[in-house]
Amino acid sequence: MALETATPPATDPAPAPARRRRTRVSGKGRAWDAIFAGLARGSTVLTLLILAALVAVLFESAVPSIRENGAKFLVSSEWRPNEREVQKRDAAGHLVMEDGEVATETLPAEFGALPVIWGTAASSLLALLFAVPIGFGAALFLVRICKPRLGGPLSFLIEFLAAVPSIAYGMWGLMVLAPLLQDHIEPFLRSVLDVPGLHWLFHETIQVGGESITRVLPLSGRDMLCGGLVLGIMILPIVTAISRDVLRAVPREQIEGSLALGATWWQSSWAMLRYSRAGLLGAVLLGLARAAGETMAVTMVIGNNNQIKASIFAPAQTMSSLLANEFAEATTELHRAALIEIALVLLLMSLAFNISARMLVTGGATKSGGRR
Repeated sequence: MALETATPPATDPAPAPARRRRTRVSGKGRAWDAIFAGLARGSTVLTLLILAALVAVLFESAVPSIRENGAKFLVSSEWRPNEREVQKRDAAGHLVMEDGEVATETLPAEFGALPVIWGTAASSLLALLFAVPIGFGAALFLVRICKPRLGGPLSFLIEFLAAVPSIAYGMWGLMVLAPLLQDHIEPFLRSVLDVPGLHWLFHETIQVGGESITRVLPLSGRDMLCGGLVLGIMILPIVTAISRDVLRAVPREQIEGSLALGATWWQSSWAMLRYSRAGLLGAVLLGLARAAGETMAVTMVIGNNNQIKASIFAPAQTMSSLLANEFAEATTELHRAALIEIALVLLLMSLAFNISARMLVTGGATKSGGRR
């Protein structure tokens, strides 16, 4: 009997190695890619050109003031747009008589930006003193305490404050906050703080007939304090929102590690703030830039008086409020040039604040957080 030879079962051939699929881009697709890339680059270049053109136009318009006033424009405190005739006095302060009458002299126009630079700096710092502690506290609450389902609506309400028009803040400050300060808060503060060491807060020295007289500072409610509080409320959503995002970027291991070492809730929160201090400083600088550039709201409540007073209860003026009050009424070329020079200083200052804040928020948080 013939033996049948067993044949091995047929096996499937080994699968061929998968080939990479090559996406073929048609000529039309490459053309659209080139167009889109060109539009993106062009948009960036156009934005930079607009900024450069703005600076160039302001600088060109401010040249008469720069030539006339020079560096003293930033350190002089006299702002006199028109010529003024005054009684002539000698070195001792006595009136000069000529032909039996008091002699007079004409003072030329003079422009000094120091009072408005002081007003801008002081009101912005007051705004930061009010907004930064509240903003950091609200950010810690949203990140560490608040439940997620409640954090969303609360964050929206806080950020909604940034959408309120500045004229609405100004009207509220003029009609609600200023009377409240004048009738209740500032009189109470004067009754408590008017002590020998703080006498300067509620008194001022004025010149009358060549003599210095000290008098009680009138409390009007429209002063540096009112302007700083309104600005603080306006920059609060900016400081809070950016601080919240910065604190959320802190690694979870950083928090859990501090708690594992026995830190309390407050100590771990302080460690978070230290870790993200560069980003938090950027949030403060962005709020400072916003406060320094605000116009209508602060114009309505700060009192608009070109003076340098140490007291927060005295009226003042900022660079923005000076531009809003005088630019439409400027009649001489030198007056307009001086106002444009103030606008140029304000633009460069705000640009420096924003660039510094951007660098800190986006690039410096982790780097500085690792240093102790």
